[in-house]
Amino acid sequence: MRIRSEQIIFFLIISVLPLSAVVYVSYDYSKEAIRDSVMTNLLVATENTGRAIDDWMAARKDDVLIISTIAENTEKEKLQGYLFTFENEHKGVYEEFFLLNPDGNITFSTLDRTGNAAKERYFAEALKGKLYISDVSLSGITGLPEIIITNPVKRNDTITGILGARVSMENLYTVIESIDIGKLGEVFIVNNKGELIFHENRSKILLENINNNFAVKEVTYEKRGVGEYTNYKGEDVLGSYYWLPLYRWGLVVEMNKDEAYADVLALGRLTTGISFLAIFCVILLAFVMSKRLTKPIESLKDGAHSLVRGHFKAISVSSNNEIGELTEIFNQTAKELLDIRKKLETKIETANKDLEEKNRELIIANEELKKLDSLKSDFISLVSHELKTPLSAIRTSAEFLESEEVKESNVEKEMLENIILSVDRLTRLINDILDFSKIEAGKMEYHFERANFHEIATVALENIRPLALKKNITISVDIPKNLSPVLGDREKLIIVLNNLLGNALKFTQNEGRILLSAKDDQDSIMIRVKDTGMGIEKNKLVKIFDKFYQVDSTSRRKIGGSGLGLSISSGIIKAHGSEIYVESEPGEGSTFFFGLKKFG
Repeated sequence: MRIRSEQIIFFLIISVLPLSAVVYVSYDYSKEAIRDSVMTNLLVATENTGRAIDDWMAARKDDVLIISTIAENTEKEKLQGYLFTFENEHKGVYEEFFLLNPDGNITFSTLDRTGNAAKERYFAEALKGKLYISDVSLSGITGLPEIIITNPVKRNDTITGILGARVSMENLYTVIESIDIGKLGEVFIVNNKGELIFHENRSKILLENINNNFAVKEVTYEKRGVGEYTNYKGEDVLGSYYWLPLYRWGLVVEMNKDEAYADVLALGRLTTGISFLAIFCVILLAFVMSKRLTKPIESLKDGAHSLVRGHFKAISVSSNNEIGELTEIFNQTAKELLDIRKKLETKIETANKDLEEKNRELIIANEELKKLDSLKSDFISLVSHELKTPLSAIRTSAEFLESEEVKESNVEKEMLENIILSVDRLTRLINDILDFSKIEAGKMEYHFERANFHEIATVALENIRPLALKKNITISVDIPKNLSPVLGDREKLIIVLNNLLGNALKFTQNEGRILLSAKDDQDSIMIRVKDTGMGIEKNKLVKIFDKFYQVDSTSRRKIGGSGLGLSISSGIIKAHGSEIYVESEPGEGSTFFFGLKKFG
């Protein structure tokens, strides 16, 4: 970090932080005061509205009680005139007054209605001798929200009828809507089920339930209070709720949180503005002062960069203070460092030349090693080829001796058979070495053509059938007659099958089984050689295709072999565009399988 930056940060710490702390404390205190004031005002407005609702409902009850008393001793015609006058005086409040006899029949209605209300709750409750106020419902006459207030009409303490008043809620709604809730606020009333019985959108009344609202849950538990929460619309609000126990109504007043706390937000913006202004002034002052202090240091820095690039010029000393002394020392040290640098560059140049020469020598040596490796492969090929001719002559002579008409002793004959077997083994070894050498050198020649796998399998099976008979091993073949022809080198594929079947014979105990199978598989045929032999351990499966690898030394001594058969087979199948895979479990036998492309 630059010194100038450090100085600016220092000035900020010693000046801005205390100022910010004071501003923050003042803001926090003022914010809480404003919040408390807003909550108090909202709660008071809600309670005042609740009391206004109580007063309005009390007036309706008083009206019904008074009219019930008048109805006890007033003739029907006079009562009718009185009620019409009363409705006009309270225009928009009462939709209908009606009288019911003890059987529930309507005997008088300002709407000239008739009918029976014996099954209505408002009749049954008033018949018990007390005033009853119904729940808010949609009027069957006007379709608007209403309540029905009923009270018994008595004569000599005997109920002679029931007076009912159908009260429109619209007049009460007008009173409720006078509460100030801001542009984004909302006021509504719910019943104890959470159903809306008042809302500015009249189409929601008694058709929408909002019991998932926090305030609604609280008020339906007959609580009163104020708080912040997320309403049923998912909006953050400040809400006040007030329970009206006489009517089982809950009044909820909600204000948008941002709108309710507009003064808090304004205070926050003002506080932020003051803080940023203070920071700007401090930074400006710190920048001016730090520039005076850091100018000599900038000169030292530029001089150091020039020194690194090798273009150093002495820095002029502009003061006699500590920085001036430091500049003189720097100039002297820089001259000494430049001299040392020149000497080091000369030594490094000499060392680089030596390293380049050694690198050339290593490249030449590596090429010589590659040539030696190639000569080794050629040597093995040459020696194997030269050994093959005399070994063939030995076999021919041995067979001749065995075919002489003169009978030889049993021992001599056994010796001749051993010679022949040894020659066969040496010949196979040489052939394997020759084939592997060609594969390693990339000189194995392939003649790809249309090949019948039936014929290839027949030749390979004929080669190993005598050995299978000696060990009493059953060889099964599962090859469909209509198997597709393949694209391959017939002779090389015979070598592969010879090696796979030969391995299966070697590692399968007497009276075991070997299965050679093939089947069509999309654009290729799949060949499998499965045996019931000793199997292969999992940690050795990845190595069996390596050259000269034997599964274990005991098997090698008993059975013999060059350890090249699977490696040669793998190379041939790779040349055919495929891979040989193996699945095996110790004691469960092995399965070798590979694919061959179909001809065409």
